[in-house]
Amino acid sequence: MPENGRKDDQFVPDFVKEVEDQIAKGVKLPTQEEVTIKCGKGLAEPFQSKDGREFLRISIPNQDPADKTPWARFVLPAKAVHENQYGKGLWAKIPADGTTVVTKPTIQGQDDKGKNIWQDVKTQVPNTELKAMVEAYKTRAPQTKETQPRESAMEKLDALVKDTAAKVSSERPKAKTKSKKGPEL
Repeated sequence: MPENGRKDDQFVPDFVKEVEDQIAKGVKLPTQEEVTIKCGKGLAEPFQSKDGREFLRISIPNQDPADKTPWARFVLPAKAVHENQYGKGLWAKIPADGTTVVTKPTIQGQDDKGKNIWQDVKTQVPNTELKAMVEAYKTRAPQTKETQPRESAMEKLDALVKDTAAKVSSERPKAKTKSKKGPEL
């Protein structure tokens, strides 16, 4: 029986045998540097290609909050994208030196009826830049809220009660009160 525990060596591909031989000899294999992309579950949309393979279409939010154009998207194999341990986000490891096609819808003009005509523009983006685009929300400054103090709901309620009481008391004359005198003891 072979030392690696396989019953039948004829079903093992040649490249696997070569790698196992190199590992046994102590040769270091080249490792590929990877980039981890993290995103929310709501940004991924599953779909199936014409040949039946599963993919995820991941949307890239616009970096400028004032930009209301449609978001850019890229596609990864469904097997390459994983849920994080809490189940609220997704992550994928992709090669750092590779590129990915990013598709961004842009307006080409308007038709006779005034509807916008959209066309997808595809660009090759380095994976390190893609990571920065997807995770741009991390570098964005938090949204500033108004610096004016909020008015208390209790104060609003007290003012409303006083106003209502003033209206009711001015509309009706006060009823005379009768005093009951009982026997004196």
